[in-house]
Amino acid sequence: MKKPSILLLLVVGIVTAVALYYAWANWAGARELQSVLAELERKKESVRMEDFIPPHVPDDQNVAAAPIFREYFASKENSRLGKLLAEWKKLGVSAKDQRLINMAKKIDPKFSGDESAARSLVLEALNQTAPVLEEVREALRRPKVEWPLNYSNLLQTPMEYITPCLDVARMFYGRALAELELGLSDKAAQDAMAGLAMAEAVVPPRILICELVQELNLRMASIVINDGLCRGAWSDSNLSDFSKSLPQENLALHMADGLRMERVAGQQWMSDVELSMTVLRMWLGDTWSARFAKLMIQLRPTGWAHQDRVHQIAVFQQMIECLSANKRISPNEVDRIETSFRKPSKWDRFTTPLSAITSPVFIGILKKVVYAQTQLESTRTACAVERYRLVNKRLPASLGDLVPAFLPAVPNDPITGRPLLYKPKEDGAFVVYGVGWNQIDDGGSVQPTPPKKPIEEADWGVDISKG
Repeated sequence: MKKPSILLLLVVGIVTAVALYYAWANWAGARELQSVLAELERKKESVRMEDFIPPHVPDDQNVAAAPIFREYFASKENSRLGKLLAEWKKLGVSAKDQRLINMAKKIDPKFSGDESAARSLVLEALNQTAPVLEEVREALRRPKVEWPLNYSNLLQTPMEYITPCLDVARMFYGRALAELELGLSDKAAQDAMAGLAMAEAVVPPRILICELVQELNLRMASIVINDGLCRGAWSDSNLSDFSKSLPQENLALHMADGLRMERVAGQQWMSDVELSMTVLRMWLGDTWSARFAKLMIQLRPTGWAHQDRVHQIAVFQQMIECLSANKRISPNEVDRIETSFRKPSKWDRFTTPLSAITSPVFIGILKKVVYAQTQLESTRTACAVERYRLVNKRLPASLGDLVPAFLPAVPNDPITGRPLLYKPKEDGAFVVYGVGWNQIDDGGSVQPTPPKKPIEEADWGVDISKG
């Protein structure tokens, strides 16, 4: 009988070693995942999608069940709302282009009249939007909202309502900017508040993308409100209504809820090979790294998949705890989280490709929510300053003068945890601001209209320059 060859023994040894490693990796990964999930439950953190599903809303109370929205989702392009959105996009009123003649030229490229003729043309265009938007405004008076979502497979559920809701909000804000230019302050205020109500209608599922849509919506609202403040256009009643309509809750806590739900949804797709491949395709396209990552997902031990989930839980939990502090969000802590997860080791990229790819994007959300909260509180405070000026015919000497008649308390800078800063200037102008990401008071040198990416070197807030 022949002795086994050395090559055969080597092959058997390698196969045995690989099998033993897979068995050990699967055991270790499952054990660590179980331990991490148990720790989340100990902290009373939800680990089941059922905990995030909102209660059913009767149709007569549901914004989403209003005829104007049902008609839109039944036939988008042919619906009244769909046609109006398409027409409004051609006009494209924005914060950077709100002068009457520019608006008129977008309505009619051949327009060559003066400002009076432009006023008439823009006003006619606005009047054409009135019937449909009034129906949307009526729908927004319903007290609750429930959008149709499949929570059992959330990542593959089309969230078709988000784009039209955001577009409708843009239309309300665009109309408000045009109305301010036309001197129609009360109508502009009504449209600004309708835009804010549209943002609130997106948020209820507490899905992260809905929270981000609200953050974008608040940026647009601040453009309109601050434009009216600079013009001296708002009445005391308008300003009081804005203060009530702006979100009262802490945006950081809302975003933490969105991350909690996103974490549970992420656990769903990271435990499913096919869903994981779909996500990689969405993030990386058909690149060499995507093909390699897909191969690794197919060949890796189950324990590595568990490690991927553990890594994702760790990233999200640190962000959630940072956002949930509810007093201040430390840039140093955010930078520490970012450093720890944005540049994973080569071994992490190999064993946990999904969380290594997606984590940096989620970490960037932290800066956005701090910026949005600063803008929100600065805008609310600026409204109170203007109300004080209307009553007393002068600016307050300090923000403390606004309490309690116009503010219950001076809002805090989300970064320092101390009251916002205030700087009155000549001719009734003033700045309300926080120190921004660099944690340095730059004297109220705030960046202009809210950008896509906050400038880290500037103060964050609003600069109300009259004129």
